[in-house]
Amino acid sequence: MKSGFSLIELLISLVVFSLVIPIVYQVSEGVVFSTTAVNVANELKLINQELIQNIKSDVVQSAVVYDYTSSYISIIDLNLPPNYTALNKNKLPVINETGSFPPEPDKVGNILFMAKYLSPVEITVNGTNYRIDCYRFIYYFLAKDTGSTINGKNPIILMRSQSQETYVDYVAINNISDEEKKKALITELYNKSIRYAINLKNTNFYALNSNGNITLENNHTVQMESNPASRDFGANQLPTGKVYYAIGYNNMGLIDIPKFANADNSGDGFPNGFEVAIVGPKSSRDILVRTVVIGYFSGKVLGNENTTIISVPQF
Repeated sequence: MKSGFSLIELLISLVVFSLVIPIVYQVSEGVVFSTTAVNVANELKLINQELIQNIKSDVVQSAVVYDYTSSYISIIDLNLPPNYTALNKNKLPVINETGSFPPEPDKVGNILFMAKYLSPVEITVNGTNYRIDCYRFIYYFLAKDTGSTINGKNPIILMRSQSQETYVDYVAINNISDEEKKKALITELYNKSIRYAINLKNTNFYALNSNGNITLENNHTVQMESNPASRDFGANQLPTGKVYYAIGYNNMGLIDIPKFANADNSGDGFPNGFEVAIVGPKSSRDILVRTVVIGYFSGKVLGNENTTIISVPQF
């Protein structure tokens, strides 16, 4: 006949069990946190590497990278997605043609704005082949996600905006001396859904018409389409928990922000975790870009920084 547990043995077992359970929970919770931290750190590195590569891809194809003197800045309409608002301290850098890196702090910005070369359009008109350069405006800037709050702040997101229209080179069109061929070319461009030309030297815009005429367009607005610069920015679900990837903010303590610019902590702050500097003459211009990507999870923050210098001759 098998004997069971006595009351005393049962009570002792319950006491031991109640002492062990919290220890097991703390250990398992620590393992989950450590696993999440490792996953987030790895993801941050990959996100920032891809982000920098995408920025480099745009810059190496640029015809012009603009600074604070650009008149285009006043005629672009960013058209941000819902729940995103551009930071109120964003500013373009100042080109220092005789400078070098590290840049002078007062010349650093947190906007990267350029006219980017696209594949040229090739058209044959009355036996003559024409190859016309095409451009699209690209604009990197910081915005806050007003639909989310983490640690009492709206997360900062790096946005990439591009012009909805493709612009062709006005000078190449205007240099065609044969008026009949010029009109035929403009009509062909119009039929390819290209509606505007631009003169990058004087910032003038021109409308292409279906009848082959080209007319100066005053008060032109460049309509942009804006989206997060990384598909990973925002809330993500990892196997071990939720994480929100964003751009670092000033003086967060984890990583030096800023590194090159003078910090301005009024309003939405400047520059936060995106810094841009431009030095050198047009023939050998260097663009420095620094990004700090962070991940929020379980009340903690991890970060990853990446700095690159891109050399590209300008238009």
